[in-house]
Amino acid sequence: MPDATNLISQIDAITAEITDELIGIRRWMHQNPELAFEEVKTSAMIKDELDKLGVSWTGGFGKTGLCATIGDGSGPVIALRGDFDALPIHETGTPDYVSTVDGKSHACGHDAHTAILLGVVRVLSRLGSLPGKAMFIFQPAEESLGGARAMLEDGLFDHCDPDIVLGYHNWPLIPGGTIGWHPATAFASTDPFDIEIRGTSGHGAHPHLARDPIVAAAALVSGLQSIVSRQVAPLSAAVLSFGRIEGGTARNQIPDSVRLEGTTRSQDPAVRSLIREAIQAQCAGVATQFGLEIEPTFHTGVPPVVNDRAILDPVLVSARQILGEAKIIELPQGSMGSEDYAEFASRKPSAHLRIGSALEHHKTMLHRSDFDLDEACIPTAVRALSLAMLSLMDTAA
Repeated sequence: MPDATNLISQIDAITAEITDELIGIRRWMHQNPELAFEEVKTSAMIKDELDKLGVSWTGGFGKTGLCATIGDGSGPVIALRGDFDALPIHETGTPDYVSTVDGKSHACGHDAHTAILLGVVRVLSRLGSLPGKAMFIFQPAEESLGGARAMLEDGLFDHCDPDIVLGYHNWPLIPGGTIGWHPATAFASTDPFDIEIRGTSGHGAHPHLARDPIVAAAALVSGLQSIVSRQVAPLSAAVLSFGRIEGGTARNQIPDSVRLEGTTRSQDPAVRSLIREAIQAQCAGVATQFGLEIEPTFHTGVPPVVNDRAILDPVLVSARQILGEAKIIELPQGSMGSEDYAEFASRKPSAHLRIGSALEHHKTMLHRSDFDLDEACIPTAVRALSLAMLSLMDTAA
């Protein structure tokens, strides 16, 4: 390995040379979005790019996911994960590279994440012998929170078992060219849930002869909000939100049932358990109050993403070395969003970075129909993550 100054110069030179190509990859993906576990064209593109570089890869992890490696197997194995699925959101923005698929768009920036990962592959593949092994996880289906779990179930860590895993996500709340970090919990856990309320249908003129699930649903939605405001400690982060209510077919008919769909989020495992137990208790109480049946169903979510300071600190040292102190921003709080990168981070020592992607004249946010990002985030992340992986190989050896 060359000395740090020479290494940074090499990384900077390679990154400058490949940036236009990486932006081209990102824009092609933006025009050709694919949803969870349907990313066939995207996966084929990634394989083709890896083949051009002569980088070894293995597919079949989580259907469309794949794993690439560089290095002879000696020294620590440092993994870097990037996701590549899109969202079922119709794009309302008008960039030159606007989505060509109605109802689908890269409204979370996973197109840039893939370009970043391919950029780090290119950099490390051109630096010669590595002090360890680099593992690159190209992950599908992050938005459905199932892709990481599916890759692990298909034997990803049996195929290549990393010592450390790194993750990143573009962040449109800080400028392009910067990197954000949080010292503890970077992303919250999430637990989707459904609630079936089963009553007895009847005429709207005779509600006393029915068991009204709509009135029960209204009481339940209102009451469940008190879990966060009255049962969770004020300084403990928690969210309980409903995104869908379905029931009824006519204005003058009380339906047999109503279905609620929602999500809970927290940064503390104890709070996570408290919320679930409180939902169950309130469902039972409202069912008794209105004389009907209420059945909550909880789905397997993901745990929080918690940074390991033993990994995060050397990663930040590398980021400061290559980008400068002013470009590294400590974020005042973690996000209540969730990331299924948590499936990897809960199994291995891990650090996660937020890559600044705010466009100067276009304020937007993740999952908005007009989402776009500052493509300066791509070379910024490539430079910082390339040096971080190499530094971790050295320090973990």
